Amino acid sequence: MPLIQVALATPLRRLFDYWPVAGEPLPAIGVRVKVPFGNRQMIGLVMGQVAATELPTHRIKAALAYLDTKPLFTQQHLDFLCWIASYYHQPLGDVLNVALPALLRQGQALHPPLEPRWELTQLGKQTAVATLQRAPRQAALLEFLQHGGQSKTQKALQAQGYSLAMLQGLQTKNLIELQKPASKTPGIGLPLLPLDEHLPNSVLAEVPLKLIKEQQQAIEVLMEKRATFSPILLQGVTGSGKTEVYLQFIQALLEEGKQVLVLIPEIGLTPQTLLRFEQRFNRRVVAMHSAMTDKERLDAWRSAMQGRAAVVLGTRSAIFTPLPNLGLIIVDEEHDASFKQQDRMRYQARDLAVMRAKQENIPVLLGSATPSLETLAKAKSGAYLWLHLRQRPGAGVQVPEPKLLDIRNRKLIGGFSEPLFFAMDKHLKAGNQVLVLLNRRGFAPVLMCTGCGWIAGCLHCDARMTWHREPPKLHCHHCDQKQPLPSQCPQCVEGELKPLGAGTERAEETLLERYPDIPVIRLDRDSVRNRNDLATKLDQIALERPAILLGTQMLAKGHHFPDVTLATLLNADHGLYSSDPRAMERTAQLLIQVAGRAGRAEKLGEVIVQTHHSDDPRLEKLCVEGYEALALDLLEERQQINWPPYAHLAMLRAEAPRTEQVEMLMRLLAEQANLMNQEAVTLLGPVPAPMERRQGRYHMQLLLHANQRAPLHRLIDRLLGWLETSPEARKVRWSLDIDPEDLF
Repeated sequence: MPLIQVALATPLRRLFDYWPVAGEPLPAIGVRVKVPFGNRQMIGLVMGQVAATELPTHRIKAALAYLDTKPLFTQQHLDFLCWIASYYHQPLGDVLNVALPALLRQGQALHPPLEPRWELTQLGKQTAVATLQRAPRQAALLEFLQHGGQSKTQKALQAQGYSLAMLQGLQTKNLIELQKPASKTPGIGLPLLPLDEHLPNSVLAEVPLKLIKEQQQAIEVLMEKRATFSPILLQGVTGSGKTEVYLQFIQALLEEGKQVLVLIPEIGLTPQTLLRFEQRFNRRVVAMHSAMTDKERLDAWRSAMQGRAAVVLGTRSAIFTPLPNLGLIIVDEEHDASFKQQDRMRYQARDLAVMRAKQENIPVLLGSATPSLETLAKAKSGAYLWLHLRQRPGAGVQVPEPKLLDIRNRKLIGGFSEPLFFAMDKHLKAGNQVLVLLNRRGFAPVLMCTGCGWIAGCLHCDARMTWHREPPKLHCHHCDQKQPLPSQCPQCVEGELKPLGAGTERAEETLLERYPDIPVIRLDRDSVRNRNDLATKLDQIALERPAILLGTQMLAKGHHFPDVTLATLLNADHGLYSSDPRAMERTAQLLIQVAGRAGRAEKLGEVIVQTHHSDDPRLEKLCVEGYEALALDLLEERQQINWPPYAHLAMLRAEAPRTEQVEMLMRLLAEQANLMNQEAVTLLGPVPAPMERRQGRYHMQLLLHANQRAPLHRLIDRLLGWLETSPEARKVRWSLDIDPEDLF
């Protein structure tokens, strides 16, 4: 009898052999199966069959149950997931775990049985509401059901304010009845939608916008590439109408019966982008992101898998969604750092989008005003098609050129200089909005004693605590540790505690004091905690004029604020002289994104950047010649020092509660790497992480550098084999990051 091979979410990079379920036919590849594993039961995915195994027969256990009658993934999609596991050197079970919604990982049926529904009887359909005047609430419920025209679940009716007693009252009068769905095969419920779901003939629900010449030319090129693998960079200045190009290209794919996957960087952008897509198309558009409930996510996943969702809009994890008729992948704001998963399985969704498009033989469209250096290098070399949108639609609407405001020897009030206040006064008096970006939360990043120089530090990290005013506390943004605000210096007792620097809370306080009659709308992680908070803030921004919009970088990502005529960056200096190789790239991207919020409608925009280094040649080049000119210079620097995208990196990290544990492992790991390194791979380290102590644990890292991918991955394979059997590795927590973007 053949054995089935099962992928399980364990740290072991292998498949597990089981006897098939007794009395059941052999399962297809891609079906979920429940199996015993040690002293527990796990849900895995069948990946194949084998005739024999190395294990003794008596040690092989039998699978307990198959949870699906048909595969959850096509063979092509399984091949894609297997490639991910191979490239990132991850257990296949972990990759499959990420690719499945939580409820399916827990063993729930793909099609959960439908809940019982209340329906009108024939008598209920004919009964006049006025005959129930002695029972007004029952009358209201009857009217609701008669006008609703369809059955309702009890939960849905209770959400409308109708109680179980009212339902039972109408049931007693034989006006409604409870309909229970017919039973199905165990584990297989009813589909979410009828199989013959009616779709309008026209894909469009509204008339598209008129394109300018550049947009039309881009569409024509995209249409030529729609039937084959084509990686395309669409570089367009902020406000140039990239989204309209997406929408009109998507329209062509939907008219051919294709599905489209759109990746966006932030959950916060999902509601407004989803609304725009739903308003444009007469087709089902679903969202996929981590803020959804498990049931919402499963419903969207099923709709995509069954081919009923025409457009899937999601954050990075949406790249794993099965789409049987996929015709296009779009990665909007492809430069954004949030497309890189920074824990557990560290993947780059933009790179996976390109690989998936290649496997499916479809185009992948990467859109950005400030492309990542990796994408720009491929466009420059000709590996990617490079399209430009250099103009904003509308007569006379130009992208404002950022102006550098030198704040050396100037007095700052809450981070603001007097010349900046003067500019704000002018725009606010004209009835416009002003956007202020400060990429620091809290009231102040440092709390210091003026007497002895004591600085509030985190007990668990090599980091300073941020002072928050609302509510009063010290908060470490690295480990989430919170402490009460001290009333006196814990070191000298006598000195005065003073804040140094400014965060969004302090900037808000300063603005409210200076502009008491003007609304200050703050957007950061402290003021926006969920989807409702963000929607409320965006609604307020749409209504208030004049107004000041204050926030962190979440304020600069993709939003359209037509009444903002002044955008300002309070401090542009953080990335200028950092040891992080990506600091200048990210600073430039943020500055251009902030500048892009101003002057997006008919009103002229102005951009002011406060800096202590207004004579820095890179800042000057960025402001005068634009992002592309600076990025090409940065690429030349990368090429000269043989750094990505012209070389390849992998990072091995380790952490432990005691420093000697992590030091021992990393020393042995480096020794093994030197012994196994038969290739042209350079070892950088091991060294303590830039923040050595974080969350009460000590961190070290070893960076592997190579000119070619193949030798790098061969060495990693050998090192992982050693790590998985090393006694020292069991005492620490270690991880691997292929193509790391954050070296800190």
